[in-house]
Amino acid sequence: MTFVEVRNKLIAHLWEYLGCPVVLSNQVQPEAEIPFGIYTVTAPYVPDGGLGDITEREVEGGMEVTRMEMPSATFSFTFCSQDRTGPEGNPISGADEVETLVSRAAGYFLHAGYDDFLRLGIAVVEVGQTQDRTVLLVDEAARRVGFDVRIRYTRQDTRLVSTVEETRIIQNKNRSD
Repeated sequence: MTFVEVRNKLIAHLWEYLGCPVVLSNQVQPEAEIPFGIYTVTAPYVPDGGLGDITEREVEGGMEVTRMEMPSATFSFTFCSQDRTGPEGNPISGADEVETLVSRAAGYFLHAGYDDFLRLGIAVVEVGQTQDRTVLLVDEAARRVGFDVRIRYTRQDTRLVSTVEETRIIQNKNRSD
């Protein structure tokens, strides 16, 4: 699976679990309706330092060589809310709402999403501490709390390698032309 596929599935599962939008930060688009989460991929590919696992299999025209490795990637999540009046006229504390969201999101990575991650071929390596990331707006604070998550995923690269016999046939054909 490619990193983009891993990222998209991971974000879709988190969005569904939380029941609120989780969108890529620093985009030119209107801000999502609060509460919402934003994410940044701070490191999409961190190699594990090894050579990877190499497998070969014969195919028509040569050998197919596949290299498999398990790099890691780091995501930074921030959840956002602010004090407001709810639809029934009740006050909503942005600080409480964002703390609940960040706790549920961290819990998803630590435990609740375990089966989801297995199906995706993802291992959660580390869930960092939650941190206040509040931003002062003109006259009130937008409550923001976030954490970083490091995952490990499977990456495969495949290429076709001609066999010696196939190369000889191609060379002989080129000489006769």
